[in-house]
Amino acid sequence: MGQPHSQIQQRRTRSGRVLPIVIIAIFMLLLVAGVLPRLRQSQARSAEQSTATDVPTVFTETVGRDTADTELDLPGSIAGLHETGIYARTNGFVKSLRVDIGSMVRAGDTLAVLDMPDVAEQLRQARASLEQVEASAGLARSTLARWKSMREQAAVTPQEFDERQAAANVAEANVRVSRANVANLSEVLRFGALIAPFRGVVTSRTIDIGGLVSAGAVTGNRPLLTLVQIDTLRVMLNVPQSAAAMVRVGQRADVAVRELGDTTFRGRVALTSRAIDPLSRTLLTEVHVTNPDRRLLPGMFAHVKFTVPTAGGGLRIPSIALIVRADGTQVAQVVNGKVRLTPVTLGRDFGTSLEVLSGIAQGAELVVNASEQLSDGMVVKAIARGKAPAKPAP
Repeated sequence: MGQPHSQIQQRRTRSGRVLPIVIIAIFMLLLVAGVLPRLRQSQARSAEQSTATDVPTVFTETVGRDTADTELDLPGSIAGLHETGIYARTNGFVKSLRVDIGSMVRAGDTLAVLDMPDVAEQLRQARASLEQVEASAGLARSTLARWKSMREQAAVTPQEFDERQAAANVAEANVRVSRANVANLSEVLRFGALIAPFRGVVTSRTIDIGGLVSAGAVTGNRPLLTLVQIDTLRVMLNVPQSAAAMVRVGQRADVAVRELGDTTFRGRVALTSRAIDPLSRTLLTEVHVTNPDRRLLPGMFAHVKFTVPTAGGGLRIPSIALIVRADGTQVAQVVNGKVRLTPVTLGRDFGTSLEVLSGIAQGAELVVNASEQLSDGMVVKAIARGKAPAKPAP
């Protein structure tokens, strides 16, 4: 017998409902099978990046043994080869002023002229006094000549003649004194002209026409003018004790000023103090440098570079790799991804680099510009100085 029509219809209805559910279930299984592995990979990559982010990055430089000549770079101060204050030798008033600041003068040029009425009056009195004593001396000489004639005739006693002789001698001495006084006042009057002692430039002026000036360089008395020789300059610098033995008189030294760009001025070591300052442990050194175009100015801050031989090819580290803490002088090595703080013994200071005598070996990786948070045993990611860090994979 055949099934009723209603039962057949119910079976068809159930089949129509089950099929979509099966299709959805299959789709979900496929989706889970494809997404979950990718999700796990993404989570693992995020964890790796998070771990890498937690590890601090440091820049390193490899320690090498230097066999080439070393450049010693030291700061210095530029000054004129000669510098002097011009003072008045006597009191007076400024009659004329022939220079101002910035004026170039030659040796022997007149810088200013002073009017000294007191000295002029004293000179007039001295000349009048000289005329008086010369007249007295003339009378004494004439009297002595007459007394000589009378002595020959035995008309006077030896005592009386000796008295006239002494009077004539005193008169002659008075003449010499008066002449010396006149000469002295004449010389003082010539001091009214202020003369340049050497070729140079006027760098300061404290007087004006009509102003009263005082004699001498007494305490609190400023110079009337200041003169500086700038054709040749001297650079004063302090050489550390560790490098003092390498500096020699006559040695070449290159002088540079940052504001003048890449221009270098060649100079020579002119002299040293030949003694180490016990307070600063430095050797005072003077470098002379010619300044024909006068671009270098007294008072400028300069850098002086010496080329010195490196004895024995010692180890060299950059100055920025040095760590100075309460427990001593150290460097931070990177060994197997970890920081190792190592005490070192330093030798010569070359300015931007240092000589290391003991504590580390050639080829060691040193952290440069180490932070205060860097500690012994810390895990770090080392990147060679000058190289950009690698970008993470997408």
